Amino acid sequence: MDERLLGCFVRVYELGSIHKAAEKLFVTPQAVSKMIKKLEDELGRSLFTRSPQGLNPTVYAHKLYSTANVILSEYERIKGEFLEESFSAVFTLHIATTYGVPKYLTLKFVTDFYDRYPDIHLDLVEYPEYPIYDMLHSGRVDFAFLPQPVDLINYEAEFCFSHDFRAIVSRRHPLASHSILRYPDLNGYPIILKGRDFSLYPHNITRFVKGGLQPEILLEISDDSLIVEAARQNRGVGISATFLAEEYADEQVVTIPFEDKTFVRNVFLVHRRDQKMSRAQESFWHFTAEWLRQNKPQQM
Repeated sequence: MDERLLGCFVRVYELGSIHKAAEKLFVTPQAVSKMIKKLEDELGRSLFTRSPQGLNPTVYAHKLYSTANVILSEYERIKGEFLEESFSAVFTLHIATTYGVPKYLTLKFVTDFYDRYPDIHLDLVEYPEYPIYDMLHSGRVDFAFLPQPVDLINYEAEFCFSHDFRAIVSRRHPLASHSILRYPDLNGYPIILKGRDFSLYPHNITRFVKGGLQPEILLEISDDSLIVEAARQNRGVGISATFLAEEYADEQVVTIPFEDKTFVRNVFLVHRRDQKMSRAQESFWHFTAEWLRQNKPQQM
């Protein structure tokens, strides 16, 4: 039994006619009849009976049809994967990340990956988290770097890293002399932070309120450099990941840790559970876990 015999059988089953199947397959009716006869001989079962209305599938044909479609679909997937890798010098992986992840990983992550897998190209793009889930669900990206919470029913998630947060204030700000901040210390001061397109936003607002802060949100923005710039101009208190706050900070601003040690973001590499990984995808998945164990970039 081979792919050609199964393909011929599927056409005859769906069209209910040797002649119609022959037209679709661009062969003679005699050739179709011979392939069906050969398949029946291999299986030891009759697949069709003839009537004035045409061909009627037997119970064995009904059973074979559902199996044949699965086999043919898998055959096409395997063939396509090998053809793609044979004719393309570079295989591209599309990866969406929440803001800040590429800067956290650094360029070394990418260059080390290319050193090991020169035939795999990485297309990394930064987005707010909610659109990333849509991209994952629709198959527009292969992977995503996302913070908790992650939907573990529909997605496989591998822990990557954690980081904490800092408050950023101008040296002229009343809080600049603090070495550590409690949430109530921010009461009465405008706050600049990442907004509600990020999954952490509602959790952080709840965290602030439970901790005794009634947040006065001045600005929601995705660009951490602008969060720091707004603090530099003494427009309010910026809140950003420590590694990003220190990246953009200068002598005009102060970054202050929070007393709450649970104020962290855990980031995961995420992949759809119902999507079988290709060779390139498996390579990236395992490389990322290994690389982070060995390098631990900018841990805060």
